Amino acid sequence: MKTIRVLAVLVFSLFFYSNSFSQGETAIPTLEINPSPRLNALGEIGAVFPNNDPLGFYYNPAQLGYISQSENIALQVYPSNVNWIPQIFDIAYRNTSFNIGYNFEKMLNGLKLSAGFGYIHSRFDFGPYNNFNPQNINTNSNYPYDEFETYGLGIGIDYFVQLNIGVSYKNIYSLLDSQMVNGILKNYDASTTAMDYGILMTVPAVKLIDPGYQFNILQGIPASPYFNVSMGYSQLNVGKKIYYIDPAQSDPIPRTAKLGYTLSAGLDLKLNNSVLRAFGYDFIAEASDVLIRLDPTTNTTSYQSFIGDIIFGKNLIELKGDNNVVVHKGHNFSLFETVDFMAGRFDGGGYDHERTSGLGVRAKGVLTLLKAYTTNKAFHFIANHFDIQYYSAKIDLTGLGETRFEGVNVIFSGYEL
Repeated sequence: MKTIRVLAVLVFSLFFYSNSFSQGETAIPTLEINPSPRLNALGEIGAVFPNNDPLGFYYNPAQLGYISQSENIALQVYPSNVNWIPQIFDIAYRNTSFNIGYNFEKMLNGLKLSAGFGYIHSRFDFGPYNNFNPQNINTNSNYPYDEFETYGLGIGIDYFVQLNIGVSYKNIYSLLDSQMVNGILKNYDASTTAMDYGILMTVPAVKLIDPGYQFNILQGIPASPYFNVSMGYSQLNVGKKIYYIDPAQSDPIPRTAKLGYTLSAGLDLKLNNSVLRAFGYDFIAEASDVLIRLDPTTNTTSYQSFIGDIIFGKNLIELKGDNNVVVHKGHNFSLFETVDFMAGRFDGGGYDHERTSGLGVRAKGVLTLLKAYTTNKAFHFIANHFDIQYYSAKIDLTGLGETRFEGVNVIFSGYEL
C-alpha cells in the first residue's frame, strides 16, 4: 500500500510541487485543478473573469450570481475523458456540470437582482494498480480515485456596478488503496467536506460616464464601446484535515486564496432589434496562494488568513510570481460572438512560465445575425433563448508534456415566470 501512496503523491507533486515543497504537504491536491476548458486556456484562471461557463464557479462561486443575471440553464459535458499528462501518466479526469438561475428584475420593478445554483461532479481515476506478494504474485488490483461533488449558490445585483457573492459546499472522497486483509477487502480511503467563498464586482466605466453613448459606423449602424473593470476574491477548500490510516498523520486539504482583476474592452453593434458584440478583448491577472504553512521544527501546519502571501503591487501589477504565489495571466479575444482565441501563462511557486492556449466556437453570433436580418419566428426564438459552445484548451508543462481539455456547453436564457 505504501507503494501506491508514493505513486499518487509523485503524480501530483510533479504538477503541484510548488505547494508541496514551499508550503507544506497537502492532501488531495486534485482539488486545485480547474475543470473548465475555457478558463484553463486562459492561464488556469477562474476567480476574477466574469463568464457564463457552467464550470466557471469552481474557483469562485460568486460567478453564479453573474451568470444568473442573463442565463436560466447552462450545462457542460466533456466529449471524452481528459488524459492527464498522457505522455507520462494514465490518469482519466472528467467533469459534468449544470447551472440554473433567474433574474427577478420584472418582479422587483426594474431592480436587477438574480440568484443562481450550480452543481459540478468531478472525478480523477488514477488507473489500475496491482499489489504483489513476496512471491511476485498479484494478490489484487485496485483502482484509486478522487471524487468531488460541488454545490454552489450565488446572488448578483446590477445597480450602477454589478456585485456578486457566492458560497459552495464540497463533498470530497478519496480512495487511495484497497487490499485483502484476512480474506476481507479493506479500503484505505478518506472523506471530508469543504466550503468555498467568493466575491466578484464589475464596474462598467463607459456606462457610468455616459449610459447612452454611441456613434455610427458601417453605413449608419450604431456602435457602443465598453470598458469594464472586474475585481474578484475567493477562498477555496476551507475544511478539516483528513487521513487515510492514522489520525496522527492527517494532512490539510489545499485551502487557497485567489485575488485579481479583469480589464475588458470592445464594441457592440446595434443591428435592427439585436445587439451583436463585434469584438472584445479581456486581460485577466490572478494571483493564487495556498494558505498552509509548515513549521519544520514541530512538523505542524497552520493556516494563513485572507490573501496570505499575495502582494498586490508585486503579484498583480508587476505580474511577478514568487516562491509562495503563483501568478496567472490570460488573454481572451472574441470576434462577433462566434470565435474566441485564448492564451495564458502562469509562473511562480515552482512553475516556470508555463503556457496555455485554446479556441472557442459559439453559435450566438450567427443566431444574432439571423434574428437581426430575418423575420422568421423560429430564428428569433432560438436566438433569444439558446446558445451552444465548444471550447478546447491545452496546458503545456515544461518537461512534462501537455494536457488537452474539451468541453461542450449548452445554454438556455431569456425565460420569464
